[in-house]
Amino acid sequence: MPRFQYLAIDADGRHKRGGVDAANESAARAMLVRKRLLPVEIGASEGGRRREAAADRSAPSGAKLSHKAVLLVTRQLATLIEAAVPVDEALAMIAAQQEQPAAQRIVADIQAGVVEGQRLADALARHPRSFSGLYRAAVAGGEQSGKLSFVLARLADYLERAHALRSKVTTAMIYPAALSFVAITVVVCLMIFVVPSLIEQFEQFDQRLPLLTQILIGVSRFLTAFWPLLLIALALGGWFIRVMLAREPVRAQLDGFLLRAPIIGRWVVAVNASRFIRAVSTLVSSGMPVLESVRAARESVGNLEVRKAVLRMAERIEEGEPFSQAMRRSGVIPPMVTYMAHSGENAGELPSMLDKAAAHLDQEFESFTASALSLLEPAIIVFMGLVVASIVLAIMLPILQLNRLAIG
Repeated sequence: MPRFQYLAIDADGRHKRGGVDAANESAARAMLVRKRLLPVEIGASEGGRRREAAADRSAPSGAKLSHKAVLLVTRQLATLIEAAVPVDEALAMIAAQQEQPAAQRIVADIQAGVVEGQRLADALARHPRSFSGLYRAAVAGGEQSGKLSFVLARLADYLERAHALRSKVTTAMIYPAALSFVAITVVVCLMIFVVPSLIEQFEQFDQRLPLLTQILIGVSRFLTAFWPLLLIALALGGWFIRVMLAREPVRAQLDGFLLRAPIIGRWVVAVNASRFIRAVSTLVSSGMPVLESVRAARESVGNLEVRKAVLRMAERIEEGEPFSQAMRRSGVIPPMVTYMAHSGENAGELPSMLDKAAAHLDQEFESFTASALSLLEPAIIVFMGLVVASIVLAIMLPILQLNRLAIG
């Protein structure tokens, strides 16, 4: 953030010189006015101009804050506003603490919007890639209800839990994927570099080779001759799958299949339901009506089939149905969650009950993930062991056949 040197007149008519950190000259002038100083001259210092130019070069127009940066900014902003620091000054402090020029520029631009008279939610809308619609809706609700610091703290908790859930999903998939990759790589290397040298020995046999050995030789020759083409085919296949998944009809069919799958469907339901009800809890706590909270929380759901169910849920709520009943009729929310939501509605404690329901789903997800991994890891090991055993057996059968011929 650039630093502006100023000459101003205080309330006693004395001239004062100094410097302030602000996004632009207008923001610096507004900060001086709030300090009861009448600006006479304002100009960016040489160092401030260099930092501003560096930030402009480093932060492209499409820059965005990382999830961790958004979480940190939210937590800091909640703390400063709770301490009665004005929003624009709090943003200026946060921008000055940013290490990345792109992040500094984004926060400074938001601060400039607030100084110009925009609401914080509208200023955040300048950077939709960094701050989602759900985030902005919660901030708008907090501004309307006068509970901005509380809402920002709830948003920080929500972002932290969402990041933790995403990390659990990623961690759960890393070990099986790494194990499969290593095992497949070992088998392919055996087929390309080890088996061909043995094939030369087998071709000297006058006897007919066993069927398993013939299959091994055929696969080895195919991989040895066409492995570059196979790599290209795999790359093109990955690109094609990515392009197809970018199309909503294909993505919707895949999401529907995953949702109805016998084993993984339970996992998909738990993850999406947890994200949805935590988002609704955060938005309702900010003062938003339940209907608007459900519509905004739809953005937090990744599965397209669940998104459609949430949209139908919002339509039923608009027609007058209670939130818990609309969830139950959606068919994508576990019964325990709908029961807890019903209890929260009756007791007037819907946000807290939804938080408890989300915690229940997170525990169920962790338990299911641990059980699935305890079965998946041995299954991968056993399968690859069978593959390696088949290769060894295919190599040993001709040798045993040769020994029998020599003895006989």
